[in-house]
Amino acid sequence: MGTQTMPRNPGTPRQAPDRRTPPGRTAPGRPRPVRRPVSAPRHTRPVTGPVPGQVTRPVMRPAPRPAARGARRARPRTPFILLLVGLLGGALVSLLVISTTLAQGAFQITNLQQQNADLARQEQTLTNEVAQAGNPAAIASEASQLGMRQDPNLKFIDTKTGKIVTGKVSKADAAINVPGYNP
Repeated sequence: MGTQTMPRNPGTPRQAPDRRTPPGRTAPGRPRPVRRPVSAPRHTRPVTGPVPGQVTRPVMRPAPRPAARGARRARPRTPFILLLVGLLGGALVSLLVISTTLAQGAFQITNLQQQNADLARQEQTLTNEVAQAGNPAAIASEASQLGMRQDPNLKFIDTKTGKIVTGKVSKADAAINVPGYNP
């Protein structure tokens, strides 16, 4: 053996080995622990009291070690996995809601476009009917069906002189295009 060990003084307590560093390595700034051979098991050694004049130091025991690593890993993983599952589930539900809302909006848009096209056709039909009903020939036809007749003695107001002209109209006045009047 290459290391020398110093014998322990009787009555001094044994120092607990330093378990913070792995065996074969030393903590920075600390000397390497010396292994001492044990001559007899602890329960067979004679009990010796403190030597007078020697100061006894209390035995420093290392702090209790935490539970095994396997048990420590299982506990934090469970909430994390549940969080991930919850986030993924929430994302899927949100995606479903968004997809449903967009499909419903597209259906409403299509429905409104069809209604708009129907109303545009109806507007065109009504515009054509109004144009046909406003035709002077159509108005004269409807008036005769209702029993109305044309007055043979037409009276006109001359806007230049302010006089009412009766009877036949002069050729110059007849040349004026009056809608619905055929001389």
